[in-house]
Amino acid sequence: MTKPQIIYQGDEPAFVVVPYAEWLATIDEDQADEIALEQALAADDGTRYPQEVITRLMDGESPIRIYREFHELTQEQLAEKAGVTKVYIGQLERGERNMSPKLRAKVAIILDVDNDDLTPWAQD
Repeated sequence: MTKPQIIYQGDEPAFVVVPYAEWLATIDEDQADEIALEQALAADDGTRYPQEVITRLMDGESPIRIYREFHELTQEQLAEKAGVTKVYIGQLERGERNMSPKLRAKVAIILDVDNDDLTPWAQD
């Protein structure tokens, strides 16, 4: 256990600072759930996807293809915006090629997703 930091107001202890993980260990499951919900709501950017998009991602389809189609872009349009060829986009969607980190970042911006969202979902 880490030694807590005590913050004083005047001569009286007012606050105790402990590592977050240690504090979490002192609260019950309901309190932890409430905190997790508050954090999720604070980080919510309002983006929502239809069930069809999630189902396709769960089925292992190419995230690039799914998000491209969600944004109603053709392969040619995405390729033009990304500065690559339509053939290259097709290869990426079929998993025949890997994107460079620079291209991944560019495609993520175009498709309005995080870089990690372009990684296929693991299949169990």
